[in-house]
Amino acid sequence: MISHFSDPALRSRFQDLAATTVAKRAEACTEDHRLDIDSWQELSEAGIWKLPVSKDLGGSGGTWWDFVAAFEGIASGGRDLGFCLSMVAQAGLIRSISTYGTREQQHYWIPRLINGEVGATALTETTGGSDVTRIKTAATATGEGTYRLTGHKDHITNGPAADVALILGRVPETGQRDITLFLVDLHDAGVTRGAPEDMMGNRTSPTGPITLDDVRVEARNILGDIGGGVDLIYDTIALDRLLYGVLAASYLDPTLEEILAYSQQRQAFRVPIAEHQYVQGRITDAKFALESTRWVSYGALDALMHARPDASLMCSVAKYHAGETLKLGTETALRVYGHIGYMEGPHTKALKDALGAVIAGGTAEMQRKNVFNQMRALHSAA
Repeated sequence: MISHFSDPALRSRFQDLAATTVAKRAEACTEDHRLDIDSWQELSEAGIWKLPVSKDLGGSGGTWWDFVAAFEGIASGGRDLGFCLSMVAQAGLIRSISTYGTREQQHYWIPRLINGEVGATALTETTGGSDVTRIKTAATATGEGTYRLTGHKDHITNGPAADVALILGRVPETGQRDITLFLVDLHDAGVTRGAPEDMMGNRTSPTGPITLDDVRVEARNILGDIGGGVDLIYDTIALDRLLYGVLAASYLDPTLEEILAYSQQRQAFRVPIAEHQYVQGRITDAKFALESTRWVSYGALDALMHARPDASLMCSVAKYHAGETLKLGTETALRVYGHIGYMEGPHTKALKDALGAVIAGGTAEMQRKNVFNQMRALHSAA
């Protein structure tokens, strides 16, 4: 049973702030294909990243429920899906270090991230896609308590703008179980951040490559154990996945309000189109999907916070619904607005952005695989 709900006061506070920051700059940042660093800094100064972090690390001492409330406000007030996708990546990194980092790692990296530096989690490579076990990025021990990390990461959210990254690589000398996580300062020698990829949508969430050429990484900046990277990263991205669901519902809330208002103004056959059952059907289908996504995401967060056996399954369910709901909701807007909706503008942009959610963060097909495997594992354990 869900033990907490997101705080409406926090949601309202950050909704108002995002409306005067993120929403005002979204169009210009889309044209420039860049992350809105000004809004990022203002939200950081307002304490968005401090909410789930303990006070001894400079945080507010709250929980991830507090962050979710604020994030919902930013999604609905900022109306910029891409910016929020970049926030999802940052949240996952903060949770990883908070959960699995040593005290030294936490005290070094967390204050940087909660005070405005941009983070990324670099898993995928050109040939691997969602199969992270096929990575080739590798580290070699120097014998001086350091490693030299070399490789190339592709399609990394925040890659072109990030200051810090969690890099998934191998330590081949340790044997077959060698996949390991490295915390890397992307301003260090040997690191190259590539230009943003030319994507169809979400251009305010720059995605691009990170190249590592013999980058020096101290052993103390290995997150978790050598060879323990796969298990740790699967738990790390669980938060990312459920946040997609939180984002989908909150982003679409004002969209449905606008659709409903427009359907009562636009007329067809001498009555408002809201009187036609087929229009009612489309709007209610979107509402059903939105609320289902919201509540399965809340359930997933509760499962994750309590380390329930079905947490990974629930997070994948939330991610699956997020992509499908965003696609349905933005397509509903386009259909209800008709020709006006199809003209290049806010509705076509929203649909293009939404389509990215069926791929980013793990494809819909990958979520089906995850859910099936988790169902099978839970059944075997019963």
